[in-house]
Amino acid sequence: MAFSIGIKKHIARWQQAGLIDEVTADLLRKDVEKTRSGFGLGGILAVLGAVLLGAAIISLVAANWEAMPRLVRVVMIISVLWIGFVGGAWRASLGDKIFSQVLYLIAAITFGAGIALIGQMYHLSGEASDAVLLWIAGTMIAAFCLRSGVLVIAAVATTALYILIILDENMKSQTYLWLVPLLLFISAGLAWYAKAGLARHFIALTAITYVFVVWADMNDATVLWIAAAAGSALFLADTFLTNMVERFSGWSKALAGYGFLMLIITLGLFQFDFFDNIFSSTTKGNEVVSAVAILASAIGGLTLSGYRNLAVRWLSYTVFSLEVLYLAFKTIGTLIGTASFFLCAGVLVLLLAAFVVRMERRLQAKTAAAQGAA
Repeated sequence: MAFSIGIKKHIARWQQAGLIDEVTADLLRKDVEKTRSGFGLGGILAVLGAVLLGAAIISLVAANWEAMPRLVRVVMIISVLWIGFVGGAWRASLGDKIFSQVLYLIAAITFGAGIALIGQMYHLSGEASDAVLLWIAGTMIAAFCLRSGVLVIAAVATTALYILIILDENMKSQTYLWLVPLLLFISAGLAWYAKAGLARHFIALTAITYVFVVWADMNDATVLWIAAAAGSALFLADTFLTNMVERFSGWSKALAGYGFLMLIITLGLFQFDFFDNIFSSTTKGNEVVSAVAILASAIGGLTLSGYRNLAVRWLSYTVFSLEVLYLAFKTIGTLIGTASFFLCAGVLVLLLAAFVVRMERRLQAKTAAAQGAA
């Protein structure tokens, strides 16, 4: 909603400046109204309310669980599921894009709570991860049947919960190595089927989390090298094969951004030497090599893709600034007094600001040139 309001202000300014006529301005405003998602602040608050309501239902039932007859417990869970899924489908049939998803989300939360509570009621044995897998499967089936984007996001979020539970269970089983990618692949298919663009961001973040969980489990530097290579490949594919990647994925810029993020995180792990056997050199040598690689990646990101990819652009600025500040604090911070330290830090931050301003001008000029050529 805020984004569409900002666009409308720009349209009004363009019209007032004589850059576009009234007919073009009206067409642009209608296009903004037609293409905006409508899931603004009201939708976000509605989803937050659904999560809180689901938590309240779980807490209420759990607090009085022993006092309720078993039949009442089961009927209560089924009733909430019925109201959530059927009520949501009814609201969706009326064109409601917010409260239909809210009802779906309440039902999905209740489904997970119901699995846990019924397992406790009948003293069913098993790992918590197995119960979460059942929760994921049920949510995915509901997302497919109802073609709901919120349910796809709920399935991905539950997959992330599964990864955390696997961590808590100390990796007793290696099944997650192939199961999590399979779940994310199915989620990607559901996101495409339900036209849930937001779900793709959750899938990407969960995939990145999975990669580093695998590294933590195996304690093998090879996983990080593969992650760095995969992140670089995604970034470079968007840079040099933009049209092809966009044609096949429709999401080239976001893929490049997440690939670049994975590369930066990997280089950060190398720098801080989370394990001892990555390099054969000393820890300080590791830090210097990794720092140079991080700075080079940030500059490379700005140069190759920053003029057209805002995610890469601001991630590069952030990483470059933090790395320069870290290296400065690490080196000069131990050599000078407090007042001199703050003086040097202030000068350094101003120099970084000047760098960002100059880069912004160059990138904007490059963007304008690219648009003119197109």
